[in-house]
Amino acid sequence: MIESTDDIVIDTVDGVGTVRLNRPDRGNSVTPDVVTRMGDAVADLAETDGIGAVVLTGTGKVFCAGADVKDMYAVYSADGADGLMDYLAVTWMPAVQRTVRLLWNTPVPVIAAYNGHATAGGLDFGLSCDVRLAASQARFAESYVNLGMVPVAGGAYLLPKLIGLEKASRMIATGEFIDAAQALAAGMVSEVCDTEDLARRAAEVAREMTHGPVATYANAKRIARAAATLELDAALKESLAANIALIARPEVRKLVLNVMEQYSLAN
Repeated sequence: MIESTDDIVIDTVDGVGTVRLNRPDRGNSVTPDVVTRMGDAVADLAETDGIGAVVLTGTGKVFCAGADVKDMYAVYSADGADGLMDYLAVTWMPAVQRTVRLLWNTPVPVIAAYNGHATAGGLDFGLSCDVRLAASQARFAESYVNLGMVPVAGGAYLLPKLIGLEKASRMIATGEFIDAAQALAAGMVSEVCDTEDLARRAAEVAREMTHGPVATYANAKRIARAAATLELDAALKESLAANIALIARPEVRKLVLNVMEQYSLAN
């Protein structure tokens, strides 16, 4: 039995499951608990009889803003800078990577419906899906650089695979936004829809991808991704190790703590 919660809404219609981040007041950002339950929901739907595909999307104008800064600030307030760095290394980043692996290895098609802005891990969750659609208002940024960190949710590997090394390198280095039209031209997404049509179109694409037996697609996906799965796993391990080393550096810690201070002043 798959149950919805306040911050994750799960629905099934005509053989298609939908997992929707439902934290619009937090930009659909994720804590370790939320990102774990999101990944589990997709994986559980994939094992549910009668479900042939899953759509991953969000509520409101943001798909996912990455890490929940409120959650990080609570750790910082309670445990200080060192406690926050330990939390990122031991709890937050491993939880995110676990979900990326679940999304990547889900045996049924997973369609990311970017209903709005997607930054850092929020962008990367969609990159690990089979197909990506975007609302015309969506914007995208690989914004880890603003914290002095490298993309830890697979983006350092998946983004160059999708849009080429040059474009990906620029996004990773600058953290700059691109809009939906640029994402389409670059090959990051396959379609751009009016916002009000996105959910319908994502479900339609999902149903189109349930044409054959579930086991047939599962095997085709596993074979098609076999080499990339090994490479992604290696990249995830390397990005985790890199970020653990980076957050020990004074200049990186300063960037992370500046975000905490800005959050404190704004709240």
